[in-house]
Amino acid sequence: MPLDTVLCLDTSGSMAGRGLAELKKACKEFLLGVHQTSQQFDLKENVAVVEFGLSVRVVQTLTNDYSRVLRAINGLTPGGKTPMAKGLLEAMREIIVRGGVLSLPGGKKMTPRIILMTDGQPDNRDEVVSVALSYGPLWKSVGLPHPIPIACVGCGAEVDKELLAVIAKFTNGMFVLGDVSQLSDFFRKQVLLIQFVAKFSHDIEQLRNLLLLRHFFQQMGQAVEEEELQGLFTLLLAMLILSDDDEDDDDLELEGYPTLGARVRRGRDWKWGNQDGNGVGTVVKHKRGGVLKVEWDTGRCNEYRHGAEGARDIRVVDEPRKYVRGQGVQVGMRVVRGEDWRWGDQDGGRGNVGAVYKVEPDEEFNVHVRWPNGTKNHYKCKDGHTDVQVLDQGSDGDELLGGLIALAMMRALVNVAEDDDGATNVNTDRRQLEYHHTSLGNISINVSDDDDSGCCCIIL
Repeated sequence: MPLDTVLCLDTSGSMAGRGLAELKKACKEFLLGVHQTSQQFDLKENVAVVEFGLSVRVVQTLTNDYSRVLRAINGLTPGGKTPMAKGLLEAMREIIVRGGVLSLPGGKKMTPRIILMTDGQPDNRDEVVSVALSYGPLWKSVGLPHPIPIACVGCGAEVDKELLAVIAKFTNGMFVLGDVSQLSDFFRKQVLLIQFVAKFSHDIEQLRNLLLLRHFFQQMGQAVEEEELQGLFTLLLAMLILSDDDEDDDDLELEGYPTLGARVRRGRDWKWGNQDGNGVGTVVKHKRGGVLKVEWDTGRCNEYRHGAEGARDIRVVDEPRKYVRGQGVQVGMRVVRGEDWRWGDQDGGRGNVGAVYKVEPDEEFNVHVRWPNGTKNHYKCKDGHTDVQVLDQGSDGDELLGGLIALAMMRALVNVAEDDDGATNVNTDRRQLEYHHTSLGNISINVSDDDDSGCCCIIL
């Protein structure tokens, strides 16, 4: 199955003239690069084109007949407003109906990607936020095969920069800003990113190496700013998924299981004596057939039933492992970015709290972390290097934990509405999310019960 890429292109009236000409030029160069990749690296890529402007439609369905894609792009005409949400929904339908997952050597896979280009303000930004959530945290509810990252490029002074940042954050994608003359440069980097995948697809650790990605771009003669490089790296990691058939992969997560790194205690069907030391443990592996592996804080590790034989040996608790000075990072601890962090928004954004589910002292990247957005990766916390640091269990920890609660509630989103004061409300069955755009360009999300009995806040 080839890699699938959907170009979701703004063809509103503001793109008339130079804007649309530069967009067509960039897309043509992108197609040339995709063709070269298929010839040189034997990595096929299907491309579809969706336009949103005077009309919203799939101009060309997914295909590797690039002459057809080129004709579709040449036929684009400007007009109308900017119905971005509808355009993204059309792109989603194309992936659901015709898209698939690319299989890489070694059992790893890659999701499709969306490349979104716009030069203005969307007709309804709240609808765009809702659709972005459907690409990210709510992907299962809309029938997507996996979460799908969106790479956003905004051109011109009228671009809603804050909205593009939100789309990138919710989907674990990326966003860049520039002039229409820079579109070709953006699309070339997207081509090189896939060439990097093709070259190192045999080794997942190399694909996860930011330094190697930087060196690859240098070798290819492509200048890239550090911020954009980290965005490309975040996009790449979001596209990489694990094979469900890889039973030996310690990073495998199965649906219906507590997440890796979840903290647990003995449950209703416990029959294993004092294996747990009557204490707390951490889920460190999923196994098929309703079985989990738990590492207890005593160091003992055993497998337990979580559905097997209809039993539940363990239950999830909110008891992060506390830091003990001099012992370093341990399984079960909660961590945030450290002073040596250089992994972009791999963690879902600054302030997110990850769970440590494995520590391998002999590995260079010795600490394995699962982030709230589902991303799992390895980080270096040894020899004076601190990619991640243990979260202080004081007030800062409580505030960040509130952020996780907010993220969890977004998964229960059912509708979006706007108040008279311009705030946007996302309603769930029992709680309400309210977000405001701050003067710093962030988004402040407040979560409260209907009776105001509890609330928390996350800054995105």
